[in-house]
Amino acid sequence: MPPVTIASLYRHGVRQLLVYYNGKREGDWPCHHQTALPIEQFSSDECVREIEQRCRCTACGWRRADLRPDYSRQQAALYGGRWMMPP
Repeated sequence: MPPVTIASLYRHGVRQLLVYYNGKREGDWPCHHQTALPIEQFSSDECVREIEQRCRCTACGWRRADLRPDYSRQQAALYGGRWMMPP
C-alpha cells in the first residue's frame, strides 16, 4: 500500500490533521494532549508517517504522536452540522 501523502489528503478535502499524544513514560503522568495541525505548511509529497515521527507535544515533550485526518468539514457538509441520532 502506498504511503499517505499531503497531496492525497488535499484531494480528499482534508485541511488539517488531528494529533493525539496518548502515552505514559515510566514513573510519569500520562500524556493525553491533542491538537490540530494545518497541513498547508507541508509540501505535497511529504508522507504523514514522516510528519508523525517528527511531532513532539509542546506541553510535556511526549514524542509518540498519532495523526489522523480531520474529516469534520466533510461530516458537517453531509449532515448539515447537526448531530445525527443512530437508528
